[in-house]
Amino acid sequence: MKHLIRYLLIPFLGFMASAVFSKEKAVYELHSKDELFYLGEDSRAQDSKEKWNLDELENFAVTSNPLYLREKQNIGMARGDVITASLYYNPIVNMQQQFMGASSKAATGLPETSIIYNQPFDMSGVIPQREKVAKQEFLATIASFRDFDRLFRLRLRQNFWTYLYVTEQINYQKEFLENYQDLLDLTKLRAEKGDISFLEYDRLALERVQIEREYRNARILRAQVVKNLRVLIGISDINSPLNIKGRLEFISTKEFGIDLNDFDIEERPDLVALKIRQQRERMNIELKKREIIPPLTLGVEFLNKGNENVAGIYAATPLPLFDRKQGEILKSEESYKKLGFDVDAKRNEILSEISAAIKELQARESQLLDYQKMGLLEKNKEVQEKSRLAYIRGASNLVTFLEAEKNYLSVLRSYYEIIYLYYNALEGYKASIGKMENSEF
Repeated sequence: MKHLIRYLLIPFLGFMASAVFSKEKAVYELHSKDELFYLGEDSRAQDSKEKWNLDELENFAVTSNPLYLREKQNIGMARGDVITASLYYNPIVNMQQQFMGASSKAATGLPETSIIYNQPFDMSGVIPQREKVAKQEFLATIASFRDFDRLFRLRLRQNFWTYLYVTEQINYQKEFLENYQDLLDLTKLRAEKGDISFLEYDRLALERVQIEREYRNARILRAQVVKNLRVLIGISDINSPLNIKGRLEFISTKEFGIDLNDFDIEERPDLVALKIRQQRERMNIELKKREIIPPLTLGVEFLNKGNENVAGIYAATPLPLFDRKQGEILKSEESYKKLGFDVDAKRNEILSEISAAIKELQARESQLLDYQKMGLLEKNKEVQEKSRLAYIRGASNLVTFLEAEKNYLSVLRSYYEIIYLYYNALEGYKASIGKMENSEF
């Protein structure tokens, strides 16, 4: 008879719990909306505005972020240096009029007019060599900007994957909060009926407080990530909601079409910039040597004094007896050697960075493939549902139920954390080999 009464009470208790839960849920969702508004992520605004994926975020960021655009201006400045280096010497025109005597007692004398035209000539090819050096610096500036673009996109993508990871945390923690509220109401009814002790109800209430704290912390963390994304993409209006679409789902490197052995470290932008600057310094040595020979200045002079008219030509050039660019040549030679060491050191650093990125990526992917093969999430969900039903039916105690719930939360948290770390490792690998795609240069 007791078993019959228990089975008859279960549907009634379930109905009462669902009614109480609906009321509690409505109150809870109201508080959630207040919290969303406080964090600048109004759910109604998210439904009313189109969400952005990663490519759209990047395209908008590279056209609106002031720091990115400021760095891009270095290319225009370097182009101006190329134009300046390619310009030839300006001519010099000198005109003078003499109309007074040599002393105060002398007569005024005949007026004298002279016009002089000077033109310096590049005798050793300084200007073409200077243009070559400036062009190398221009190429190095482009490579440096590509390196900045690589790191900028890496940071943007890392924040994007962090946003998705925290969003997954919020979603499943919200689901658990709802389940706990449901079970909390049901446990209260069972305690009032005398089926169980109120101690179980108190323990379950304390467990819900812990999960609610983690849920709110996750929302605060997502607000911080949104702040970082706003800075990166250049949205200044804090009242404009930032809507991001995407799910944290595992896609293998094979599905992405990525070959981990297909890379060339010589294409890394920072290494390319160092090699170009090394070549520029080698050309700069030649430039300093050519500057030893100064320009030759040819002049044409016309002189008129009364009825006397005189015209002539002359040439002038400095004699490099003392200053023969000895110090600048030595400095350029030492700078060339220094850059050679920098190139070798950067090459070793890149090799180590790529090796570490590949090992981390393979480890994360291998673990996720094992989880995928064994159906980790499905089995974990199945165990959690069975444990929950067993507790509702009275076939399990509260300790066993809470342990199952904790295990489910722990597995979910670990699974999504590994996916998050996998995508971070994937972006780190792309950045280490210098192929972040979508770059303008």
